[in-house]
Amino acid sequence: MTWLSTGSWDPCNFATVKPIRSLEDLKGLRVYTFPTGGRFMQRFGVVPITLPYEDVEVAVQTGELDGVCWSGITEDYTVGWADVTKYYLTNPISGAWAGSYFVNTDKWNSLPDHLKTLFQLSMDSSHYQRLHWYWWGEAQYRTKGGKLELTSIPEEEWATVEQAALEFWDEIAQQSPRNAKVVAILKDYVATMKAAGPPYRPR
Repeated sequence: MTWLSTGSWDPCNFATVKPIRSLEDLKGLRVYTFPTGGRFMQRFGVVPITLPYEDVEVAVQTGELDGVCWSGITEDYTVGWADVTKYYLTNPISGAWAGSYFVNTDKWNSLPDHLKTLFQLSMDSSHYQRLHWYWWGEAQYRTKGGKLELTSIPEEEWATVEQAALEFWDEIAQQSPRNAKVVAILKDYVATMKAAGPPYRPR
């Protein structure tokens, strides 16, 4: 396999039927989320639930789930989750997803250069369009969506989660040399953004 490209997309926030305004409000919440996020948020009392993606909306309606922590607000609105939840927590547990293109190496190498270039341009266009769609939506739906009430956990309290994330990353780093390299990149990025200050991070 050959890696061709990676794009970063939407953040990951909670959309729930109950308001979240403190870490205490996370305790006992049954939430559809991705495996790594679920493992991490269990530290704060969240109960991660695994379901088929297409069953999530009904599971919220029937009370099997208290909400989702899968995407940013754009996806909440466009797939229907904003129709069955009431609140959107502005504190993200992840700044952005990342998605990659991989190809069969032999098949890729057999393509003429002009077709490789055409496909690479298509990937770049896809990354741009998806990034624009997600982040346009973050502004649009937070300010004009009308379905979800925005809530926030105070910054000083949320700092507890951010510190716990660094410890969680250290555990992930111990699993393999490759994981350690990825975690080092993430930590360097966070430190750089924090040092840069606004508009990258608040002071």
